[in-house]
This record gives sequence, C-alpha cells and structure tokens, in this order.
Amino acid sequence: MKVEIEHVETCVRRLTIEVPADKVHQEFGTIYNDLQKRVKMPGFRQGKVPRRVLENYYRQTVEQEVLRKLVPEALSEVLVKENVTSVGEPQIDQIALEKGQPLRFVATTQVIPDFVLVDYHGWAFERRIPEVTDAHIAQTLEHIRARHAVLQTVEDRPVREGDIVILDYTSTLDGRPVPGVSGTKASVEIGSRQSLPEIEQGLIGMVRGEEKEITVHFPADLRNATLAGQVGQCQIVVVELKEKLLPDLDDDFARSAYEEVESLEALRVKVREELAKVARQRADAGVQQEILQRLVAEHPIEVPDVLVQEEMRRAYLQQRRQETDGHLTEADYHVAPESLREAFGAQALETVRGQLILRHIASGADITVAAPEIDAEVALLAARAAQNPEALKRTMERNGSLRTLESNILESKVFAQLMIDMQITDTSVSADAVGSET
Repeated sequence: MKVEIEHVETCVRRLTIEVPADKVHQEFGTIYNDLQKRVKMPGFRQGKVPRRVLENYYRQTVEQEVLRKLVPEALSEVLVKENVTSVGEPQIDQIALEKGQPLRFVATTQVIPDFVLVDYHGWAFERRIPEVTDAHIAQTLEHIRARHAVLQTVEDRPVREGDIVILDYTSTLDGRPVPGVSGTKASVEIGSRQSLPEIEQGLIGMVRGEEKEITVHFPADLRNATLAGQVGQCQIVVVELKEKLLPDLDDDFARSAYEEVESLEALRVKVREELAKVARQRADAGVQQEILQRLVAEHPIEVPDVLVQEEMRRAYLQQRRQETDGHLTEADYHVAPESLREAFGAQALETVRGQLILRHIASGADITVAAPEIDAEVALLAARAAQNPEALKRTMERNGSLRTLESNILESKVFAQLMIDMQITDTSVSADAVGSET
C-alpha cells in the first residue's frame, strides 16, 4: 500500500493512500460472488446469474460496498503503521475507484502534535494543608447530630430558626394567579437557604393555621420565564410546624452514628482523622492545579481544534445543567461550536493542553490504567449509589463516562508520580487562610 503524508499544519495531516489493484479486485470478487448466490433474476437459476449481468444492475451498489470496506480498513492500517495519532473523524475525499486500477483516496485528519517536555524534575511547590481544630471537630459533630435528628410536631409556639414548616401556598403576579406555581404541604426549613429568603424570613413568628401574604423578589435566572426578575406575592398558610430534636452528644450517640466506634472520644478521633484526610486531599488538589498551570505555561503547544471544540461543548453543557437543574434542550446538544468560542475557548484550550501534556508524561513514564483499577473504581461508585457494579459499568460504557473515569485514574497516577519527581514542601495553615485564597 502506497502512502504520502503531507504536514498541512502543526495539527493537520493529509494522507494520500493507494490500495493495490489486486486487493481491490479481490474485494470486488468477494462481493459479487456473495451477490451471485443470493440474487434471483428472471431467466436465470439462482446462483447462476452471470457476473456481467450483475455488474450492469448492481455496479454502483457494489462499488459503495467496496469503499465502505476498504477505505476505513486502509486508513486504520496506515495510521497505525505510520504512527499518526488521529483525533476526530478524518475527512475523506478525492476518491478514485476504476476497474483494474488501485483505489486512491485522500484523508485529512487532525493529529496530536509531537513536542518535547521541559525538565520539570525538582520544581518546587508548597502544599498548604489546613489544620484541623477542635472547633472544626465540634462543628462536624453538630452536623452528624443534625443528620440523626428526630422531627417532632410543635403545637404551642411560633416558627423560629431551624424549624421545619409544612405549608400550602399560591403565587400571584400583579394580582393574577401564576399557573403551576402553587402547592400543598410543601416543606421549608428555616435557615437552610433552600427557599426564597423572603419566604424563610416571613415564616418566622407565624403559628399553625396562620395565613400571610409575603412579597418576594423572584431571581432573574429562574427557569419560569414568567416570574424571572419579577416582584410577586406568595399567599401562605402554615399547616404544621416541626422542630428537630437532636440526640445527646454522648457515648450512646457515638455508637449509633458509627458502628465501629465505642465512645464519644473515639468518635472525635475518627472525625479528626477524616477531616485531616479531606484537608490533605484538598491540599494535594491545590498543588496539582499549580503543577498543571506551570506545565501548561511551559508548553504553549498547538492542539487539535476538534479537541478544543469538544471541551467547549462539555463546559457549555455543564454550565447549562447548573443553570437549568439538568433540563437541557435539543438546541443545547446541537449548539454550534463557534458560538461558544468567545465564552469558553480560552479555558478549553488550556484544559486540552493540560490533558495532552499529562498523557505525554504518562506515555514517557509508562503509566497505564489496568482493567482491575477501573473495575475497582466502578465498584466504589456503585456502592455509594446502591447499584449493581456490572449494570453501572454497562451504563457508563454506553454514555462514555467510563472513558472519562479511566482518564481521571490515569491523571491521578501521573500527578502522584509528578509529586514524587518534584520538591513538595508541606506547610500547616489555618482553614481561614485557605478560604481567603479561593
């Protein structure tokens, strides 16, 4: 097979490929022989239709079959043999298929560029680890108590901070009811900030059975376009009032919260260890982000635009999911890449550069991800979601998230190696100092 490779741009290759005439002839013969066995035509017994007759009737169809078979097969073979790392879907054109002649075609594809890594060994970074204080432990214990709280109905007092209010409500705008914006026995936790602030504040002091009209400012980004940015009214009736009864902070509570601890002191130790682990993970993530930023700055490489487009689309869809609580439209899925470039292009370029650099390092250090590692991560995800691991893996294979999981595992292993190769100095800092930097 003859191949000519032209470097059109840093990330673009044009491959002119020629498949030998004898292979083309063989493929034509295979298809026509199969066709001859199946075709029924007047005046001929099945299996006895002459080749020339089949060619008169089915020439174009057979040619398309030959192309569908030989073009991708030849392209795949060339990419491997010539070590061309193609990304995206190659553009195929200038196809020449004539009887007795080689098959010729041109494939234009984007490729991952070759580049040389700078010597990053010995780069110095500071890992700022937030300290775990007694106050953090006490706060965490209070969160654990809140998760184990028992709700008790209250009859003889007004609503106050921390209460759960069960209410019926309707909404109006300029005195007219808003269709679909009403409910019965809705639950609002005062102080949770999960409802409109005017609602939570307006409920404080109300008693069971009381009615009130509360003026509310609907957020500008509300999904309901009728209410977005408007000032309306909510008519509320308090149906029921509940308060949280927190368990006593003692040994019995500790044993009920965690089977593996025997006392409150043991629970405090466990909480401290878990908080320290989380603090370390966050510190690692911070260092890794700094490492990646420097790697990208030191390697201003050109990257295939198809990868940038994919990253822009991913970032856009993630933003839209946050804005719409996951309610995406067909237009969201088919958004034109160029319309995203101003908002997402710069960050997408940096992200893709980072991904390619990390993969380059992985290749040079022979860092790979084995199937059991992927299965172990899937098993952890399945356990958290109370799902069957095999069923979850099949779902992830279908929606493409299994490839993302594999990439995340690979990048974690690369960062682990990078942090060994570099000089990482640990510094203990207050949690407030870390928070002020973010």
